[in-house]
Amino acid sequence: MEYMGGHHGGSHCCPKKKYCSMFEVSKEHLDVPQHYWQNILWTDETKIELFGKNTQHYVWRKKGTAHQHQNLIPTVKHGGGSIMVWGCFAASGPGRIVVIDGKVNSRVYQDILQESVRPSVTN
Repeated sequence: MEYMGGHHGGSHCCPKKKYCSMFEVSKEHLDVPQHYWQNILWTDETKIELFGKNTQHYVWRKKGTAHQHQNLIPTVKHGGGSIMVWGCFAASGPGRIVVIDGKVNSRVYQDILQESVRPSVTN
């Protein structure tokens, strides 16, 4: 199996650049035979907010009804937390999903790849 890798730059990177890069890769591989994709393992990681997105919410309401129950959005102090997960898939189906404890540095990411890539491509 061939490994194609790269890094999208994380949250500090402009999301548009990530999608432009993905689009460029897609264009470059338009004429690749279908059997080529049988040898590709796709990986990514994401942060999941446990109590919804950490963003501003808007409610449409009538004047004078701001504190009525149907116009309130529940919140959790200090954001409620989040989890980070890593996963992979190939043309043959899904691979492993790993819940990541703490921050991801080079060592943690290498450990995830070491422990999860081979089992995902041999199953």
